[in-house]
Amino acid sequence: MMGMTTAYLKTIFREIWRSKARFFSILLIIFLGVAFYTGIRAAGPDMSQAATSYFHRQRLATNSVQSSLGLTQADTAILNQHRDRFRYQTERYLDVSQRNNNRVVRVAELPTVQRVNRLRVTQGRLPRHANEIVLDTQARVLQPSLKVGRTYRIASTAAVNRQFTRRTFKIVGFVNSPRYLENVSRGVTTVGKGTLDYLAYVRPQTLTGNVPTRLDVQFKNLQNVQPYSARYKRLNRQNTADLKRWLRPRAQQRQHQLQQRATAKLAPLKRQVAAMQGQVPANTPQLVQLTAQLRRAQAKVQAIPRATYVYTDRTDNPGYTEYHENTQRIVALSTVFPLFFIAIAALICLTTMTRMVEELRLQMGTLKGLGYSNAAVGSEFMIYGGLAALLGTALGVVFGVNFFPQFIAQAYGSMYNLPAITVQYLWGDIGVALVIALACTLGIAAIVLRVDLRSLPAQLLQPKAPKAGKTLLLERWTGFWRHLNFNHKITLRNLFRYKQRMLMTVLGIAGCMAMMITGFGLKDSIGDISTKQFNDLWHYDAMVTRSGRETAAQRKALRQSATYRRSLTLSSQKATVTQSGVAEQTVTLGVPRTPDRLNRFVTLRDRQTHQTYRVTTQGAVIDEKLAKLYGVKVGDRLTVKPAGQTARRVKVAAVAENYVNHFIYLSPTYYRQVFGKQPTYNSNLVQFTHDSERAGNDYADGLLRHAGFLNVTLMRTERQTTFKTFDSMNLVVLIFVISAGALALVVLYNLTNINVSERIRELSTIKVLGFYDGEVTLYIFRENLILTGMGIVVGCFLGNWLHTYILQTAETNALMFSPGIHWLSYLYSAVLTVVFSLLVMGLMHRKLKRVNMLDALQSVD
Repeated sequence: MMGMTTAYLKTIFREIWRSKARFFSILLIIFLGVAFYTGIRAAGPDMSQAATSYFHRQRLATNSVQSSLGLTQADTAILNQHRDRFRYQTERYLDVSQRNNNRVVRVAELPTVQRVNRLRVTQGRLPRHANEIVLDTQARVLQPSLKVGRTYRIASTAAVNRQFTRRTFKIVGFVNSPRYLENVSRGVTTVGKGTLDYLAYVRPQTLTGNVPTRLDVQFKNLQNVQPYSARYKRLNRQNTADLKRWLRPRAQQRQHQLQQRATAKLAPLKRQVAAMQGQVPANTPQLVQLTAQLRRAQAKVQAIPRATYVYTDRTDNPGYTEYHENTQRIVALSTVFPLFFIAIAALICLTTMTRMVEELRLQMGTLKGLGYSNAAVGSEFMIYGGLAALLGTALGVVFGVNFFPQFIAQAYGSMYNLPAITVQYLWGDIGVALVIALACTLGIAAIVLRVDLRSLPAQLLQPKAPKAGKTLLLERWTGFWRHLNFNHKITLRNLFRYKQRMLMTVLGIAGCMAMMITGFGLKDSIGDISTKQFNDLWHYDAMVTRSGRETAAQRKALRQSATYRRSLTLSSQKATVTQSGVAEQTVTLGVPRTPDRLNRFVTLRDRQTHQTYRVTTQGAVIDEKLAKLYGVKVGDRLTVKPAGQTARRVKVAAVAENYVNHFIYLSPTYYRQVFGKQPTYNSNLVQFTHDSERAGNDYADGLLRHAGFLNVTLMRTERQTTFKTFDSMNLVVLIFVISAGALALVVLYNLTNINVSERIRELSTIKVLGFYDGEVTLYIFRENLILTGMGIVVGCFLGNWLHTYILQTAETNALMFSPGIHWLSYLYSAVLTVVFSLLVMGLMHRKLKRVNMLDALQSVD
């Protein structure tokens, strides 16, 4: 038996060159499948790695401690006893509601040496002198006029202004803090509207107070542990328990210390009372008054509470948990979508390799007749398929791993303050991709060859009998069948004669169609949020926040502008909703003073039926996403903790449509029932007569000049800043559509090429019978068009399912995508598929025109 020879190897490479279109189509399909699979699979780990490196480099604190009575040197002295376990740093800050720029800013003193939470300078430098300041990069987004070299002024209430040793600074740089990973959110505060806009960092001794506000700790045993991992969580629980144990005695000590200090201040009053008691009768008005004053002061001393220590960790930082959840969503996305993609590639490889083995039966018979071994005969297909698989995988890995993660990270990057990702090759996934690629080529070839290699040379030298025609079910529908012309009857018979090819084509086209629908559908779901939230659900142009209850002067100031149309007075405060297993969510707790008027400003409705809801005494109206996150429905209860209050259980009366952030609306009666106090009506929702940027800004500036007004949030600005981040999601959509489109094109070309190669004798016969070139192409094209149509219909259902799945995995906690797909998206996907089909038929038409009829019709006997 003959083995492989140089001449035989030349034959193999000649076959590759002769059928280069087929070789490159296999290579291209494997390239697309592998690129998509390895690229999307690498995106989540790449993003996680970028965060891990950033946290390590910037020394993000693992824990923070705050005290209701302020932190002292005695607190730090206790921590100093355990310095071998961690590094720490104290921070002093003050939250300021700015009158001059309508922003809530946290002004923090920057330590001389940053031991933890090191700032990352994005422009300029850190402050070196007392008159210098650096701002959070978010400040530049909210106030584009802020630039390096410009003057920054702090202007708030007189009481707040007095807490600064200086209030005018020169901006010397812009920074990002590792504590705040999200671009927009900076956490909650008890000042102004309840949320921080950005942070500012100044030199020490800028604030008059000398007691640190917060103490940040970085435990050394977590330094090289993967954040978010089970081990990290376990060690962190132990570390938090240790911190609490060390500082527990300080709660009472701090209380005694403050009581002693306060008692010492009462000493002159005590002496005065004692001196008078020895000189005047007990009922002297002056003595009675002084005694009462002393009693009141002593009662206040006794009422000084124990210090409450609040312990937080990284999970309480805005964006920290959210970022991890987003990377997990990409990981979830990367388990289904790329496999879906690679499955289509495998399907087409199967068809192509099967066809190749059938096509070369004659050559196999000849080689076996000449004495070549089965291994030598089969090796042609193995080398052919293996080469296409290896080249396709290598090119796919290099392209996919370098391209897709960068694109996806850039899309999410607009939401987070993180440096660029570094590309990493995940050899496990690359191995899986290579195994799938080789299975699609070598595996399929081996299975198909198994039968042919057992056959005798004489059997292989005989062509396979054509597939017998069968009577179709459609033929029994005589009324329909009789009206068809000859060509249409042949088309239908051929379609159902080759069932395997029909199934492969329909599935291939349906898969590509589904991915294009998913891409366009994602664009719809993201784009609809803005319209639905700001046009259909919110009907106010500004939200005004005041320092307390509305005064007559404030009511007058609110209404005096020509821009003002109407307003709704309500209590608005930030609260947190907590439940084990779900990341803590910040919600806006709204209590309208006149609940009946709320629907003029906010539409509360069911998303599907559009049934409207009212705020009643029966319970709260919450948003749909909040209900989903916590798994609650109407009649269930939710634990809500308003800032500075104890947590309470709120009954859910209705679940309303909402897409951005979370809300809970309660009636004044139900609020009193749950929280045991009257709501403070500190906000107004305002509608304008006309909404323009200039009119809104003038209205806000005018209001903020009056006492008691803290903040004016313009919905026009809110819409722009909130949805700027969604623009980058179009990149992800583009990936879906282009990748699916490229695959659709290759799939159609491959299947059509196989169809034509398979039936070249048949096509040559009808050409000899006098059919024109266009009619020969139409002979094939009719079948293709019907199969494309069937693929489009199946793809619509498949696309709808895939879109729903991807939305569920890609949503963030504070966001709900609009679940519907526009009919235009189905149309675009269908039109693109048809265009690809026409393009392929154009290429096939040129090929069919060049067919040598005599060669094709030569007998193989």
